[in-house]
Amino acid sequence: MTEYPEIAARFARHGMTVLHEDGLYRHLRFEGDADSPFGRYPFELITWPYNLVIKAGWTFHFDIDATQDIFEVFRRTALAGEINPGYWQEKVRAGRDEVEGYDPDLFKGEVASTLAQWMRDDLDSRVIKHGKKLGFTREEITAQIRRELAWMVRPDWRAANRKLREAVHDHFFSDMADYNIEYESEAHRALYDFSYRPEGDDSEYPLYFADWHEWRLKDFTPGFLHSCHAIRHGIDLYDAARKAVAA
Repeated sequence: MTEYPEIAARFARHGMTVLHEDGLYRHLRFEGDADSPFGRYPFELITWPYNLVIKAGWTFHFDIDATQDIFEVFRRTALAGEINPGYWQEKVRAGRDEVEGYDPDLFKGEVASTLAQWMRDDLDSRVIKHGKKLGFTREEITAQIRRELAWMVRPDWRAANRKLREAVHDHFFSDMADYNIEYESEAHRALYDFSYRPEGDDSEYPLYFADWHEWRLKDFTPGFLHSCHAIRHGIDLYDAARKAVAA
């Protein structure tokens, strides 16, 4: 999960205005210093028993049945200045469609991971085949023998996998690709359409992405993380103000 720590810095110079407060019925407005390099980034927190709404350019409504003062939920599930989006998302009742979104970087990472696995599998296959040519059974190939066999097959392996990497790059990422993987539907289509058979390969099936439906291609949206940091910082400011008044 990416939390974008720079988001937290947006609220470093925010101040609080109490628009309304009657017990757990609160309407608090927060706004940054106009001279801040991050701008104002205003947001509002509105609470009533068991509920909180944040308006920060994005609007999320949180509720929980177990705790009347929902500020307490956010206090006890993250340290001051930190957030817990994995748990907090479970409390979102309105705005759920904005909590997570497709992340092209996760897609690229999954493709790269699969490509690396294909290359490892190919090296293992070449080592076994070359070992058999030299009279070794699979059981006789010790770690030392495997290293020596891998060194022998490495030139052909490198050449073959250079072509594989080029095929993957051309299909998904080149300027001439038929797909724009910045969009989830296009990424899915590209995965579905890909197949590659290495030169001289006599296996039954070509290489293809078999388990991509199980890939994690979504992460918390910047808007949800922005809102989480805003809530955490707003509560911290509110608690500090209450402590100052009590003193």
